[in-house]
Amino acid sequence: MRRCLILTVLLIVAQLNGLFAQTTFVAPDTVCIRQPITMYPTDTTDGSYYWSFCSGYMMDRPVGKLLGSTFGIVDASDIEIGKDNSGNYYGFVINRAIPEFVRLDFGNSLSNIPTHTSLGNLGGTISLDANGLFLMKVGNNHVMFVVGGSTIANSSISRLDFGTSLGSKPNCVNMGNLGGLLNGPRGFFAAKEGPYWFGFVANALDGKLIRFDFGTNISNTPNPIDVGNPSGAFGDPSDMAAIRDNIGDWHIFVTNFAANNIVHVGFGSSLASIPAASILPTNLANLFNPSSIILAKECGVDYAFVTNATSNNFVRLAFSDLPTLTFQEQNYTFMTGLKSSLGLSHFIREKDNIYAFSVNGDGSLGSINFANCNSSISTLRNSAEKFPPAFSYHQPGRYSVFLSKNEGTPEMSMECHVITALPIPAITIVDDTLVCQGDTATLFGIAFGTDTLRWMPNYNITQIETLSDGFFTKVAPDYSRPYHFIAIYPNGCIVDSPIVVTVNKVNADAGIDRVIGDGARTVVGGPMTSEGSNFRYEWTPTNFLDNPLAPNPTSNPLYDIAYSLKVTNTFGCVSTDTVVIKVSCEDVNLPNAFTPEDHSTNNDYFGLKNKNIVQLNYFRIFDRWGKEVFSTTDISEQWNGQFEGVDCPYGVYVWTVNGFCSSGKPVAKSGNVTLLR
Repeated sequence: MRRCLILTVLLIVAQLNGLFAQTTFVAPDTVCIRQPITMYPTDTTDGSYYWSFCSGYMMDRPVGKLLGSTFGIVDASDIEIGKDNSGNYYGFVINRAIPEFVRLDFGNSLSNIPTHTSLGNLGGTISLDANGLFLMKVGNNHVMFVVGGSTIANSSISRLDFGTSLGSKPNCVNMGNLGGLLNGPRGFFAAKEGPYWFGFVANALDGKLIRFDFGTNISNTPNPIDVGNPSGAFGDPSDMAAIRDNIGDWHIFVTNFAANNIVHVGFGSSLASIPAASILPTNLANLFNPSSIILAKECGVDYAFVTNATSNNFVRLAFSDLPTLTFQEQNYTFMTGLKSSLGLSHFIREKDNIYAFSVNGDGSLGSINFANCNSSISTLRNSAEKFPPAFSYHQPGRYSVFLSKNEGTPEMSMECHVITALPIPAITIVDDTLVCQGDTATLFGIAFGTDTLRWMPNYNITQIETLSDGFFTKVAPDYSRPYHFIAIYPNGCIVDSPIVVTVNKVNADAGIDRVIGDGARTVVGGPMTSEGSNFRYEWTPTNFLDNPLAPNPTSNPLYDIAYSLKVTNTFGCVSTDTVVIKVSCEDVNLPNAFTPEDHSTNNDYFGLKNKNIVQLNYFRIFDRWGKEVFSTTDISEQWNGQFEGVDCPYGVYVWTVNGFCSSGKPVAKSGNVTLLR
């Protein structure tokens, strides 16, 4: 059997204020998948922050699990779950026939398989045939109410005081059948309204609603009030639960076991008022002897969850508007973990997951879990940072986001927000493109129904035309980079579509300008030229070059000349550069040694290499004793190392040159050369 969940204390917040709208963090309502989402708290002074971006969500399908029948459960009809001040979780059941109070120890996580401990009948004070457990926290102390009875004679209400630890054995006080009004009580809930405490039960045997007035202290023995059968709607009640809506009005929901329906009892703003009742629409076709009902609130939506004693289905009612009882029903058939469920605990949120537990007709224990999503859905599931990193969703859907602050302290608060992730709308964009360095590329994007279109970044970009649904532009990047086509829609969806513009770089380096001597050779082409098999090189003009298709040919120019190097890659990208070579006729170009007998080299003869001496007055060579061994006025004639047909000996010889360059400038110089044999 289920009692109420008046406050979603353990599900949403640690205090009643948590039920109402909060603004503890800023988040969007709607995004597109893969859209970066940034959230931040409105108050940055809290002690701790825990963000859950893809938490268990009650609109999703829950996952059931059968934990087995080894937990000391015999014929319990209700279960209660709570979190201790130390952070450990405990469950409680009462075996009716004995009676026996059993504690389930989950440790620090409800995902653990619990151990169980029998606490006996608590000195004979526990209510017989217990059919309703309600655990609550008052200050730092834990209090549980138990109602039970199969006849008016053995019906009673008990209060269990745990103190600050749910792991301790509670003190139990049986207050009996107060005023003789209890008659097979089912369910229980208590709430504080202003300074006063109120409690309620529903009698299964006479269909009456009983109110308990505790006054200003929940530890008082309450004054029972017979509220009667509101609107005559009660008939064999099996459980009850209550919740307060966002405008502050109270609502009780009662399951009628035999009639297979749910009764709504409205109190307005005060639990002390006379309520009005009505039966929810009869199209709830998935109730089969409803045994338990719990209520919960998540992200502005009120939920009712119902289990059945004669089927294993799980029914969810999602109230889009609780005051008008507007809801949608969802039935989950053959829910694992439910086997003719007799009682369901309220849901507890543990970080990113939401858990409830069922006691079944065969004595087994089952769990119901709304689990957080995995990394294939969200790039980030949680964060303990004050300002969490940006994240995104991979799949369309509705996702529950939570921020819990100051966990484990009296100032703890939690707020949730639902983000709807939409599929990316149809957008037409140009494909990734390639340009040569210095060229421009035309980009375009077309998207319908947007508020804003723009390109990012604004780097070497020229707007061509902006239409209501399209944006055309030209870009001229210096290096490869993405340009983002940003489409912003009225619903908040932002689509970021990157187009990568690859800049294909080709570099031609013809080398530095230079001056060389008349007849000298020089290698052209600098170190910054792009090299590789996918580049083609072309030098123009080809005059005096040994290989005009090489990146570094050798030039032996007769006169001043300018060369242009053109480098082309396989994509057709081109780069050019030039080098100027000036030929100076201010010196004589002669080697300092030669080997007339070494025919394996081009050094068999000794002669002028100048090409710009147009008049040679004389070119003379003398041995060490001053004897002339060679003389000519023909610039092309060279000495073969002989005199009068006889080889001259090894040694150093002196030469002297006198003539005129083509520019008319005279050239006169002397030097020596070594003849090697």
